[in-house]
Amino acid sequence: MYVLNGFLIGWANAYDVMIGITSPKAVHPQWCAWLLSLTGWAAIPAVIGAAAGYVITEQIRDHHSRELSNVVDELRRLAEPSSGGDS
Repeated sequence: MYVLNGFLIGWANAYDVMIGITSPKAVHPQWCAWLLSLTGWAAIPAVIGAAAGYVITEQIRDHHSRELSNVVDELRRLAEPSSGGDS
């Protein structure tokens, strides 16, 4: 859809219509610009949501892959007073 509009209405106009900067009514031919606008309206949030979901899933997977004993040992080390000479 983006490539078709790039050739018909220009690449900059296609980008602007797809992300909602320019109204599809402002370019010619309008029929393909309206389709691109609707596609961008639906696709951009889906892509952002998919990327966020992927990042969150990877963070959860990394967190769950640690052994409980390693996590407890790390927490104990963090809870011990430092032996730095600050008194």
